[in-house]
Amino acid sequence: MKLSDAELEIMEKVWELGAPVTAAQLTERMAEKGWKPSTLLTFLARMVNKGALAVEKRGKQNVYRALVSADAYRAGAARELLGRYYSGSVKSMVAALYDGKGLSDGELAELRAWLEEEGKGRE
Repeated sequence: MKLSDAELEIMEKVWELGAPVTAAQLTERMAEKGWKPSTLLTFLARMVNKGALAVEKRGKQNVYRALVSADAYRAGAARELLGRYYSGSVKSMVAALYDGKGLSDGELAELRAWLEEEGKGRE
C-alpha cells in the first residue's frame, strides 16, 4: 500500500492518537492544513479503500482505526525505496547517504552501534 503525502500526514495523526478517531477529531488535529471537512473525508475514504484504515459507524459519526502500524508501514516503504532506487542493496543506499554527506559522524556512529547490537542477536 502506498499513501500520498497528505494521506501519510493523516495516518501520522491516527497513529499519534492511538485509538479509533472520528473525522471531527482529525479535522481539529489537521487544522493547520486549512482543509475543508469534505477534503479530509475524501482522503479518509481513499485510505479506507487502500486498506490503511477501517471505518465503523457509531451513531451519526464514522470512527476510523489504523489497519497498519506505523512501524509496518515504514518498513514497507523502506523496502520499496531500497528496491526501487538501490536494487535491494542496503550497502548502496548507505553509501549514497554517506558519500552525499547525508550522514553525520554522529549518525554514522549510531548506525555502527545499532549494527553491532543487531549482529549480536544473530550469532
